[in-house]
Amino acid sequence: MQGSAQEETSTGHYTIAIQPIVNAQLHHVADELLYRGDFSAGTAAVFDDVQATARACAVAIYEIGLDKLCGQRKLFINASGEWLLNPDLDGLPKEQIVIEVLEDTAVSDALLTALRQLKTQGYTLALDDFELTDANRSLLALADIIKFDISTGLPKALIQRLYQDGYTLLAERVETYEEFEQCKALGFSLFQGYFYQRPQVQTTKTQRHSTSRANQMQLLAQLYSDKVRLPALSTLIARDPYLLNAVFKRANSAEKASQRPAYKLMDCIHIIGLKELRTLVSIVMLAGNNPASKINLTSGLTRAFACEALAEQRGLDEEEGFIAGLFSHMPVILGIDLDAMLQELPLSQTIHQALTLRQGRLGRLLTDIEASEQGSTSSDVPAELMLQAAAEARALMDTHIS
Repeated sequence: MQGSAQEETSTGHYTIAIQPIVNAQLHHVADELLYRGDFSAGTAAVFDDVQATARACAVAIYEIGLDKLCGQRKLFINASGEWLLNPDLDGLPKEQIVIEVLEDTAVSDALLTALRQLKTQGYTLALDDFELTDANRSLLALADIIKFDISTGLPKALIQRLYQDGYTLLAERVETYEEFEQCKALGFSLFQGYFYQRPQVQTTKTQRHSTSRANQMQLLAQLYSDKVRLPALSTLIARDPYLLNAVFKRANSAEKASQRPAYKLMDCIHIIGLKELRTLVSIVMLAGNNPASKINLTSGLTRAFACEALAEQRGLDEEEGFIAGLFSHMPVILGIDLDAMLQELPLSQTIHQALTLRQGRLGRLLTDIEASEQGSTSSDVPAELMLQAAAEARALMDTHIS
């Protein structure tokens, strides 16, 4: 099993399948997005739920394109708890995406808050393979669609109650026309299974050779700076062929495009918008097996904002302070070695010496901020500066949810 995972990562032959969802009149109204580790795979071999969803979304939205893949139909995607709690991933096209909460998702206050925010944004929520328990009962207040795996049985009393309460019921693993008729009689209005069609594997010829992590780190620094520079973003995106292709394809999709196609990268960035661009970049990074977690990214942004504020107080370059702060935490965010990172990353000598040796005024600033993070008190780094930096970081992350 592990060998297959390594082979899949190195070859990049993963793709997707989609399975039709039909209504009671057998009209094809939606599709479920399924991950496949290889073109020839008949079923999913998922080693990392977040990466699998990221890869599936990257192929569906940024390689093939939703308009070509499913037209105006809804697309159901499987979302694990970790995915749902990551605010960088809520910029998917809400008019067309239905988010399926997986049956093994742990219900918590944080999860319920995230789901409420997704509902506020306009997403449709479905509960996958639903079996009512005390633990997941609270999810019903947020769900629009309830999916039942009929191969495990039909809890008729629960189905009847949910039907009367106005939920849309979807029967999956419907194998025969007789099962379709039986489910329709119980109140189901959506159906999925071999009786209609097996999942159809989708091929794509996109070459998934992204640029170095250094470029991705610079992109993160730009995307999460409070002074985002679109020309700098444009330059960094242009260095990554896969990302560049994804941006152009998304900007010129049926949903986004105006009457005239966008031929310039800067125009594409404006069409997509900063919020969805963050989601796009995050999905591409996650699909490439180097995810930046919310917690580590928030910590890195807190340090970056603190360094920026202290640089201003000390008469240093504020942008250099921000970059030094964020990049000092980047090995933790991306799980890489500092020396390896710096070999790829073209930084100024001032920032390089600050990161490696804590030399110079910028190095001293970084040392002082790191000491404050460990609880050391100093008149040079007032407590309110660190509190304000933390508040800025949380606010920046929260804007992706609100």
